[in-house]
Amino acid sequence: MKKILFFIFSLAVLASIAVPLSFAGKEKYGEDISNRKITELKQIFADPKAYEGKLVTIEGTIASECGSGCWFFVKVGSGNLSIYVDIRPAGFAIPQYVGKKVLVEGKVFIDATGPKIKGRGVEIK
Repeated sequence: MKKILFFIFSLAVLASIAVPLSFAGKEKYGEDISNRKITELKQIFADPKAYEGKLVTIEGTIASECGSGCWFFVKVGSGNLSIYVDIRPAGFAIPQYVGKKVLVEGKVFIDATGPKIKGRGVEIK
């Protein structure tokens, strides 16, 4: 009985150490990001047609997010430049991370309001 209690206690101690360490790094959602070369938002907005249908990786801060985590806006710098990212078509959502740094990989699409991204992979930093 003592061996079983010691084993359970040991597992609890290891879990209490391992769980915080697992959250210390990046959190990943969807597919792994395959291209780490960052495309600047100002480039996408300057010539949206050149990026339409292309896979890009962007980096910024989550400025706002829907309640269910299926779309969000990524803002770059202190200006007003932000882009809508829709991850619903990829079949995943993220927790509420407004204000967190994010890396997103997805395809650019254009609608009546301008360029947007259909995300396929997200990393929260």
